[in-house]
Amino acid sequence: MAYTGNIARIALGDYGLLTDISPNQQPPSSLILANNIAYMNGAAQKAPGTIKWNATATSAGIIGVYHWRPTLVQSYFIAATSDGNIYQGRDRKFGSPINRTVASTLTPNCVFAEGGAEDSGNPKKLFFFTGGTTNPLVLKGNGTAFSTISTPSSDWTNAATYPKFGLVHRGSLWAFAGQMSYASSTTNHEDFSNTSAAYVSAVYPGEGGEVRGAVVYKGKLFCFKDGGFGYALNDSDTDTSNWYWQKIASNFGMSAPNAGREVLDDMIIGNTAGTLTSYQASQKLGGVEAGDIVQNAMFEAFLRGNTSKVGVPYQHTMWYPEKKQLFVTYRSSYQTHNDMLLMFDMARNGNPRAAFWKKGTPQCLGVYRDINQIDRPMYGDAFGFLHLMDAEDRTEGGAAYTGEFQTPHWDFSFVDPTLSSVEKHFDFIAVHYRPESSGNLSVDYFIDGRYIDTVTVPMIQYQRPELGTLLLSTDRLAQPNTETGIRQLRGTGRTLSIRCYNSGSNQSFQIAAVSVFFRAGGTKATQE
Repeated sequence: MAYTGNIARIALGDYGLLTDISPNQQPPSSLILANNIAYMNGAAQKAPGTIKWNATATSAGIIGVYHWRPTLVQSYFIAATSDGNIYQGRDRKFGSPINRTVASTLTPNCVFAEGGAEDSGNPKKLFFFTGGTTNPLVLKGNGTAFSTISTPSSDWTNAATYPKFGLVHRGSLWAFAGQMSYASSTTNHEDFSNTSAAYVSAVYPGEGGEVRGAVVYKGKLFCFKDGGFGYALNDSDTDTSNWYWQKIASNFGMSAPNAGREVLDDMIIGNTAGTLTSYQASQKLGGVEAGDIVQNAMFEAFLRGNTSKVGVPYQHTMWYPEKKQLFVTYRSSYQTHNDMLLMFDMARNGNPRAAFWKKGTPQCLGVYRDINQIDRPMYGDAFGFLHLMDAEDRTEGGAAYTGEFQTPHWDFSFVDPTLSSVEKHFDFIAVHYRPESSGNLSVDYFIDGRYIDTVTVPMIQYQRPELGTLLLSTDRLAQPNTETGIRQLRGTGRTLSIRCYNSGSNQSFQIAAVSVFFRAGGTKATQE
């Protein structure tokens, strides 16, 4: 017999985290909870796990990591730790440090920059900026240890004048110290001896504080100073002596040296306010405020309430082009290090979808190249382990974690506006899923904000028909199609919300849609 009530089907493929408006007003394309969730293949699914690369921890937490490939056939993982050691790792172990105590303390604001090969026959070089505690260090080709660059600038004499970070642009290694920018020789990235105006330039001296970070975006060099000031290097003239810094913004601060990335056709900056600013949107819409992608996605208040501002000055961002995902490190309340990620899925233009990944303790982010030559994300944690991300196993370095999402408290006005004020008699819920796990999905349901009950739906493939027992024109062979689990609901009220989750080792889910079966009732002046 056909169901005669209302059926509301909600696809989850376009969902993202949205929390800054009243739950009853939220559209059916948002979540009020998204923890360890990814948005792939038109479904909300449990975020991938990580592989713990090294079995033995380094001497302290990893604050910087780099996949160093000095030649086409050689590659190593380089890791720097908070106690000032640098490791060179291969075969899933780091062993002893190749440099011991380059500084007494290092922070996640240390920066790796790849350069060298300035002339034919020269080796590639990996530069390491220690956040201003020492002069820049360099690892040459397949070398066994970092050393101080051969010719630092003559005014880099102490911790107050050492450069804090650097990057390669227009054939030179650029370094930033205080309010000054420096460019190396194009034929030797270790040579900062030239003190002419073409190579040493003040960035609007006296305005704001020191230079906090820099990014190369669409072939142009941008830098950002404390106080929210942004500048672009005008290097269009063929004569380098005519290059100069041009002011582009006075409210576009950058939170940390590793907090900026070129993303698709945009530049995303972790700003000093603790959110993310889109440079492209700012320019097109005429104001930086309009370019705040967290504010535009409407979960700014939720972000501020669930993260600590103390972690913002040590922020890392990382772009994962293979899956169009942007990762940003944040710090939970009462923690002493950054320990969570904000994931932005940018696969659908104009509709970024966000989720928190509260698993592991990511202090720093990096990219490694896998055997298929695909650049994938990785992170160093606070306990001395390197994690390779995007693993098919749903464990975080071998430990189980919870993936969960909760829908808004639907009043079903998106089905029919007249339903917003009437009672509903909830009969069934159907979960449409793609089988990929042997575990169950737990579904809590809430009516008018009150928890009612939990039902479970198995995430396995439908397998009852088997060869030898197949009934022609009746049964079907098991195949990887979307399955539907239907469970009975019990309760009456105006709104319904569901929370879906599982937490077992290697348990996962891919939820494409949910359907709610209900019958409309009467209206009440007040809710008892």
